[in-house]
Amino acid sequence: MREGVGFLLALLAAAALWYSLRERAPVVERAVSVPLQVVGLGAERTAEGVPREVLLRLRGPAPLVEGSPPVSAYLDLSGAEGAFAREVRVAVPQGVEVLEVRPARVEGQVEAVLSRTLPVEVLSQGAWVRPEPAFVEARGPRSRVEEAVAAVGLDLGGETVALTAFGPQGPLAGVELSPKEVRVLGREAPLFRKEVPLVLRPPQGLRVVDYTPKTVEVVGPREALEGLEEVEGRPQGGFRPGEVAGPWVLALPPGVRTLGQVSGRARFALE
Repeated sequence: MREGVGFLLALLAAAALWYSLRERAPVVERAVSVPLQVVGLGAERTAEGVPREVLLRLRGPAPLVEGSPPVSAYLDLSGAEGAFAREVRVAVPQGVEVLEVRPARVEGQVEAVLSRTLPVEVLSQGAWVRPEPAFVEARGPRSRVEEAVAAVGLDLGGETVALTAFGPQGPLAGVELSPKEVRVLGREAPLFRKEVPLVLRPPQGLRVVDYTPKTVEVVGPREALEGLEEVEGRPQGGFRPGEVAGPWVLALPPGVRTLGQVSGRARFALE
């Protein structure tokens, strides 16, 4: 019983001392930036247009205002759907006065959270980078995630590449990627694309009446494509009078290939 009374007296004495110091402390004003917390939203909704921080101008006893004052700011979005306009609320210790909150009112939009898969694109100068994984998950506000077209990274020569969600207009803030980086499995010489004429040269005694396609698209190293002016082809079943259809067998330089199998139709006649 005596120990309990002693503890209570000590607590009262400490409180009295703190109150006395607070009363004697000089009153000061100070501006401080604090994070703006959003409350009242579930895991499947998010708020767009909310600033990360708000500026508070406080006045009170120096021990409570200077240093890192125990203050907080929050935005209660309970029940908000779509567009909203809510006041910023501030919690401060007793004896501290809030002179200004900037911004005092926040307007924004509550959106559903959306997840979808994005392809990975690694930009590199002079090489084609093979990443792992080739696809990542994007999660964020529906409007921004729907705008995303790829997870883009810049190859700096390391073992991993950091990614950012990109839309047609550039980076998309607020869209989180999982994983946030990919491993580099390999770097290869870049391939270039070129469309060249397709030519048929039947043996003596046959002539070409007509054929399709007239051109083919090929890919390969730049130096191999620069001197490539045409690609010679022949029917897979060989040349013969009449109409033939099916895949073409193409004579391609080393390192050059077509974009998929080339098929067509041709008509030959005897000379």
